Amino acid sequence: MATKKAKKESKNFSLTEFRCPCCGQANMSPLVIGTLQTIRDKANERFGDGVGKKELQVIVNSGYRCPAHNAKIGGVPGSQHTRGMAADIYIPGWKKGQLLQFVRDLYVEGHIYIGYAYEIKDSDRAVHVDTRIPESETVRGWLAK
Repeated sequence: MATKKAKKESKNFSLTEFRCPCCGQANMSPLVIGTLQTIRDKANERFGDGVGKKELQVIVNSGYRCPAHNAKIGGVPGSQHTRGMAADIYIPGWKKGQLLQFVRDLYVEGHIYIGYAYEIKDSDRAVHVDTRIPESETVRGWLAK
């Protein structure tokens, strides 16, 4: 019996990568998925090993979280993860400061929209990105938390 492949939401991402470990839901905004795809594409354009070699990957550490799971792990009430508007990501071999600076550069260059982005304090490699519209309508959180 053949295994069923996960439907791709973009060239490199499927909803299975964003599923809540508690309930299995993955109610993700297409804007988040498109943003992560652009981050991956641009990382490979600028820093990848070239055609036919191993590509850089953007790994989703945490995507959608149901409110119960978000509370269980100590997430902020009303987190953008519970709305499908956020993901915690990393690129293997990159430090979180390097990834955050790269995300910031892509934002400044007009390649992606980011509402908030910051280093995750308990990780040496993960960065939180979300696509909400901040109250001030300017990006917040470029600094480490």
